[in-house]
Amino acid sequence: MLLDPATAELVRLTALLEVVVQAVALQDRAEAVISHCAQPGETPWDVARAGRAVASQYSRLSGWAADLAWQTDRPPPPQRIVELLRYHLGVLDCALKLAFPRYRTDRLESRRLSMTGLGPPARELRDLESALRHRITTLTA
Repeated sequence: MLLDPATAELVRLTALLEVVVQAVALQDRAEAVISHCAQPGETPWDVARAGRAVASQYSRLSGWAADLAWQTDRPPPPQRIVELLRYHLGVLDCALKLAFPRYRTDRLESRRLSMTGLGPPARELRDLESALRHRITTLTA
């Protein structure tokens, strides 16, 4: 059975929206891990466990988003969502590596203590969630 182009786009957008909803829901946990990693002193091991769990989920979601990405000139661009999910994963990975290094240097410690969170890309992902919802609404109206 072949879907007409509008229905196919609606199915892809709906699936992509579900990925983005899950990714946005993880942001608070990711921010908490990054914040714990940026605290002075030894980082508790449970932060590493929690961080790896969140990073694993972002990795899975970025894979799904990449599978769903398609070329389009309409907003929101699916490829940008993939990039933002990979950014989230990269920041988490960096925070964990700095909090649990193989060796410590003053420079690495300074970098660890300066981490502040996911930053503007987290807001951009939330904005893209809204844009996806709007696009789906216009297709179903």
